[in-house]
Amino acid sequence: MKRTDSLKRKKEFRYTYKAGKSLANPLCVLVYVKSPAPHARVGFSVSKKIGGAVLRNRVKRRMREAITPLLPQIRGGVNVIFVARAPIVDAAFSDLRAGMAQLLQKAGLYK
Repeated sequence: MKRTDSLKRKKEFRYTYKAGKSLANPLCVLVYVKSPAPHARVGFSVSKKIGGAVLRNRVKRRMREAITPLLPQIRGGVNVIFVARAPIVDAAFSDLRAGMAQLLQKAGLYK
């Protein structure tokens, strides 16, 4: 995933949470909102409830790797945040990718 494809600033996250819509499955929550950017931008949120810093970073790396092949299929002009839930720690990578793809499909964010 390229740096230009990710949400980095606090105000971008705040705007997405405040104005966005959300969908959920047992592994993660999807929050999305329209944006002026020409391409989709993705952010990840993993709370301290998930575990320590090492575990949180591992979860973020797995989520980032799971979304990378799906990025070209996501329509442009949208900010997306994936919020991790506790069962994501023990989930298989294939289940994680399938869950994220299912949420994107449900939200109608595919081209």
